[in-house]
Amino acid sequence: MSSTSDRPTGDRLTGRPRTIDPDAVSLVALRLFDERGFDTVSMDDVAAAAGVSRRSLFRLFPNKAALVWGGLDDFAARFRAALHDSPADEASSTALRAAYRIGATFPDDAVEVTRHRLRVIRANPSLEHVGAATVTSLTDEIVRFVAERDGATPDDLAVSVRAHALAAAASAALTWWALHGDGRPEDVVERALGLLG
Repeated sequence: MSSTSDRPTGDRLTGRPRTIDPDAVSLVALRLFDERGFDTVSMDDVAAAAGVSRRSLFRLFPNKAALVWGGLDDFAARFRAALHDSPADEASSTALRAAYRIGATFPDDAVEVTRHRLRVIRANPSLEHVGAATVTSLTDEIVRFVAERDGATPDDLAVSVRAHALAAAASAALTWWALHGDGRPEDVVERALGLLG
């Protein structure tokens, strides 16, 4: 017969620790950042609101900025795969527009988190440096793609301007959607890229 002293202390009985969903934690954090302001919300606030320990939160996200930029890699992966899969004879502008649409097609369960993420980044320009390396890498890849498809070199002015204009337009469209738009982000991106002619 065991006594109560043999049982572990705390609220949880023995067994495997519960699994923490990083996307759910991000959504809680992004809602807090969006409502209260990024600088006023601490990691302790996020842990308490998400119902996780501070230690578990820091294991998933080393800092507050990591909570904000979580979806960029998924966007970049979808975008790169779409570019890679585009027909070799397709015009660079057509392939890029299709790739941006695919990249901006977030899963249904990620649309709200994406909207909050973009709003928080817009409200806190100091966060832009966190995603800068990925954004720069993606833009460089677009420049190389356009140069290759158009039979030019990556240092050609027209190639660089077109690639950067598309990247800026897609980014502006996503930010506009997060602040003002209804519907799906990929539809807004497609409309915005269509404005470039």
